[in-house]
Amino acid sequence: MRRNSGITIIEFTLISTALLVLILGVIEVGRYMYSLQLINEMTRVAARLGVVCNVSDQDDIPALAVPDNAPGGFTAANLSLDYLDSTGTPIVGDPITDEDVFLTIRYVRAEVVDFDYQFSGLLSFMQGVIAVPSFETILPRENLGEIRGSTTDTDC
Repeated sequence: MRRNSGITIIEFTLISTALLVLILGVIEVGRYMYSLQLINEMTRVAARLGVVCNVSDQDDIPALAVPDNAPGGFTAANLSLDYLDSTGTPIVGDPITDEDVFLTIRYVRAEVVDFDYQFSGLLSFMQGVIAVPSFETILPRENLGEIRGSTTDTDC
């Protein structure tokens, strides 16, 4: 009996370490899933701003859609905003100066480009970088910042 007196503490240490690693891994995967949802929401907000803001604000909209709690390393440069015609292809030309090009806009697409998620906790020792799947949101155009019967435009 004397030879087995320390075995209980060793078993407890091994089991509690394994459970702690498992719990921290679940928390890290939960943070990853939350970050994916946040990235999806950023594309939705960018597309929504794209359909109600003037086309001259196209370069400013991604910065407005990225919140302070964005995943680490995610910047406005990781959001792309495109104006699409009725076939879903990006428009060719300048919609700001050419009224005919402006009238061909039917959809606005916001998508995530060139972003890899970096794990920062327990899973960071396993290289910790995962390519984020493609996220895009396409919405039909609304007023594109043009106010009917007014000479002023919406300024985003």
